[in-house]
Amino acid sequence: MFTFLSTTKYSFEGKMPEENVDIFLHRHWFTLIGKFFIVFILAILPIILGSTVEFLLKSINQSNLGIVVINLYYMALWSATIYILTMYLLDSWIVTDKRIINNTQQGFFNRTISETQLSRIQDVSVKISGLIPTVLHFGNVEIQTAGTTEKFVFEQIPNPEQVKDEIMNLVTVAKNNLPH
Repeated sequence: MFTFLSTTKYSFEGKMPEENVDIFLHRHWFTLIGKFFIVFILAILPIILGSTVEFLLKSINQSNLGIVVINLYYMALWSATIYILTMYLLDSWIVTDKRIINNTQQGFFNRTISETQLSRIQDVSVKISGLIPTVLHFGNVEIQTAGTTEKFVFEQIPNPEQVKDEIMNLVTVAKNNLPH
């Protein structure tokens, strides 16, 4: 009943007892900056337009309506902020000593989880596009498999070259441990 107290960031649903987590990834923190900038602009917009809107509402004798509308606006903005953070935290990629798990959240009630065995991996490549990703060292890692899922893409993760090297080392170990 209280197993949630013993879980760590290296615990996840479906983890096998003998399985060790080697890499646990989320998107790079910089991917949140653009979204939070938009939220910030939307948060100060009523302050900038406040005197004009207040004047109009007083002229038609509806100042209480303005308070209700502003409160609803900020509640929606707060909900959008929670949504952004939830999607950021629930998108994750897990690399264990046996498999790779791609956990993609597309809305509150839509999750896609796919996995592949390390021994099925054929190729791992890194794609870094743009000045900011190059300077901050984040990009995509694309994993080509022999399974039904053609590619696993770890999107906008920190240090993609290092992640690729670690995955390739794990793949080599996994393929060497296969029975001949």
